[in-house]
Amino acid sequence: MKLILRKFGILRSWIDITDYFVDTNILWWYLVANSKNHKITKIYFDKLIKIPDNEFFINEFIIIELSHLLIKKVGEKGFNIAKNLLKSKFPFFKISFDIINQGDLENTLNFLYKYGLKTSIGGRDSTILHSMNLHNINNIITNDKAFYFIENIIVHNPFSNNLKNQM
Repeated sequence: MKLILRKFGILRSWIDITDYFVDTNILWWYLVANSKNHKITKIYFDKLIKIPDNEFFINEFIIIELSHLLIKKVGEKGFNIAKNLLKSKFPFFKISFDIINQGDLENTLNFLYKYGLKTSIGGRDSTILHSMNLHNINNIITNDKAFYFIENIIVHNPFSNNLKNQM
């Protein structure tokens, strides 16, 4: 119900929701207990998850990249984590399937052209920008410094207290 109301712009007028797009590296460190940055990421992310009106989005490219990392580095356990993510066993994540037609690909290509020449934004990052634009999300949880150079994006980096836009 909440997402249906949000689609029509009704919910935002009476409840404060913060939407975040979550980058692959943050998900990896959060989901894999023996990863190098798990503890810092878990503490940071758990605080945000406990706020009931926060919503966390990932797109199909993040799922593919995360699944690749999980399977390659953790094997069967990683495969099971990826399957559970797809089966919505982590209900605080909203998986959006945003690249489904030529218009979506063209929009992604436009982001790649706009930012790819002057920043380190690449193909996957341009799909993130497309998804964020499509869902009116301006917050991203990442440690990827390329996103600091994108206008109207607020970067939330669990590893830095003084980078641009995080205050």
